[in-house]
Amino acid sequence: MNNKFFSANNIAIDTGPLLIHAVGVFDCRKLQDVCLCYEPDEEFEFLDKLFISRKNFYITPYILSELFYQIRKIFKLDEKRTEEFFSIYGGFLKKIGEIHIEKEKIITHERIKFGLADISLILANKESRSLIFSSDGAFCKLCEHEKIEHIEYRSFFLNRNFM
Repeated sequence: MNNKFFSANNIAIDTGPLLIHAVGVFDCRKLQDVCLCYEPDEEFEFLDKLFISRKNFYITPYILSELFYQIRKIFKLDEKRTEEFFSIYGGFLKKIGEIHIEKEKIITHERIKFGLADISLILANKESRSLIFSSDGAFCKLCEHEKIEHIEYRSFFLNRNFM
């Protein structure tokens, strides 16, 4: 699995890992609410190191939308706190790349039942040869079944000896 990460030129990030990182940056007291491996501080540090590595990380607008929805829900953000979130985390979001996927390709995709964000990642994989980095178990099973290059977050985190 680590070889997939090291050999990938482009990595498309799903909402789960991005959410952990965003929460850790914005207000680390909430990390225990979003971490996936019961090691909040270690998970944040792992993702922080990963995201500052020399890899090319990307999100789609659909992932950004899901992230914002989750952040608003977790922190119950009003307008002022929304501005604060983007003031704090916006710099990171600006540094990572964006893969634009045409909405027509998403809404007509045969796997639309998985949702807009997941389909945007599948199409990002096909159109830009991006490895998908996801914590969504059902989505990772779909990727495995469809032979779509991906890394499942929990397994990758638990085998993090390489960092």
